[in-house]
Amino acid sequence: MACPCNSCVKRSLDTERHAGVITDSGQYESHCSPVTLSQPYRQPDNTVALVDDLREVRLAGFPLRLPFLAMTTLAWVACLLVFSGASWIDAVRAYPEASYGRYLRGWSIGLLPWLILFPLVFKLGARHVNSSVRQTFRSALTAGFISMIAVTAYAAIAFSIGTDLTPIETLADLGMRAFLWDIVFFVMTFLIGRQMRPVQDPLEFRERDLGSVAVKSSGRVEYIPVRDILGATAQGNYIALHLEDRDVLHRTTMAQLEDALGNAGFVRIHRSHLVNPACISMARSRGESFRIVELTNGTQLPVSDRYRNEVRAQLDQRVLA
Repeated sequence: MACPCNSCVKRSLDTERHAGVITDSGQYESHCSPVTLSQPYRQPDNTVALVDDLREVRLAGFPLRLPFLAMTTLAWVACLLVFSGASWIDAVRAYPEASYGRYLRGWSIGLLPWLILFPLVFKLGARHVNSSVRQTFRSALTAGFISMIAVTAYAAIAFSIGTDLTPIETLADLGMRAFLWDIVFFVMTFLIGRQMRPVQDPLEFRERDLGSVAVKSSGRVEYIPVRDILGATAQGNYIALHLEDRDVLHRTTMAQLEDALGNAGFVRIHRSHLVNPACISMARSRGESFRIVELTNGTQLPVSDRYRNEVRAQLDQRVLA
């Protein structure tokens, strides 16, 4: 509820292993040490992180915690002072004895719902930065309708307290003009939130930056980006990671590696083979069944009957035309 009318003012109612490497000479170098999968930077969990500066607030998607709530509260106070001051100055011209406290109280009552709506509407707008115009408009219209019903119901009750008027009569007395600022507040807050949100969504950033595998060998540590791994093959107690130009060995199990790379989209094609579907350049089949897949570096790996349907489904999902 925005500005109450003058009659209400007069009634005081004025709102993120063991390892080895096959060298160019074909010799295998190994220093037994646990291999770990280093993780990329992850933004703080919006439900538990306490963001302590404005930049982190923005990158974290404006979580409903301090200092984001402090920002919206300050905005609410600023609106309260501006509107109550403007109303009081305007009233003094006609009523020199008009009290500022009465207008401050009236606007405090009227703007009270926006103490909650400012952060909620702002966050709603921020969540639609990468949405289509149609989806954004539909969400804004739905949220706006619900918000206006809530504001109207609040105003009817709040401004009828202490008077002889019923809530319905109070709404009739206030009129539609009293709610115009609520519509303006909603639209402006939603649009500002949509503009302030980073176009680069942190979720998309995490999906592209899949982390790296730390390989220790001969007193050095080599960090291999997960995106550079085409596939993996079990070789005794080791796993050979297939890169574009070489293989890197790890002392681990296929199950452990599958668990570590599962979130990066890697799929099992055989009890001894794991691949990144995006790195498959060719699939050889017999009839309708995939038998062999060829990686972009020319490595050919067999596909077992157990995993054939899953491999086919993964490849079909990547076909655009």
